[in-house]
Amino acid sequence: MPSNNTGQVVKDLFEKYPDEIALLLNPQCYRPHQFEYRYAIDNNAFIRFDEKMFFDFLDKTKKHKPPMWVVSPDVVGCHDRTLALWGHYYPMIQKYGYPIAFVCQDGCRPELIPEEAAWWFIGGSPQTDWKSTHLINFTTNKTRPIHVGRVNSTSFAKYCEILGVDSIDGTGWMRAGYRQKQFIGLFEEEKQCSLF
Repeated sequence: MPSNNTGQVVKDLFEKYPDEIALLLNPQCYRPHQFEYRYAIDNNAFIRFDEKMFFDFLDKTKKHKPPMWVVSPDVVGCHDRTLALWGHYYPMIQKYGYPIAFVCQDGCRPELIPEEAAWWFIGGSPQTDWKSTHLINFTTNKTRPIHVGRVNSTSFAKYCEILGVDSIDGTGWMRAGYRQKQFIGLFEEEKQCSLF
């Protein structure tokens, strides 16, 4: 899932692989044309969660086709605080009728994820290796579709596919140059990655 990007490369990928790619939209970037594509909604907590902006964005989505899922607010690197936010925000997001993703942060285990979560979003602090070392625990005990955030290398993308992850995102894929070629290469391999 490229984040907030509908440049020509992304448009070409949507045209060639419409069932293999989707956008991860951020409440900071409302552009009506993005809703023509398959999409999910992030909460921008990695940078700074803004409650008003988040719910204003969800209100705007009512004019468009529904998202694949919406990421509930979280606290990067902290399961306990993320769980507390789930208790607060889940009822508010549920009113929109969209599937809701719970973000699994450092300290989370599959049995600690709220039963109501429609998706498991594997986050984790970028300062630790929690995500890469614990991902197998979630895929082995999978009861919901799994999305992994901030997958910015082809080796980790392929590892996610091997483990049975359903989707991934990364912010660096669409920058021109080597990474963009790697990203496009994932689609063009004989056995295509099916995570986007």
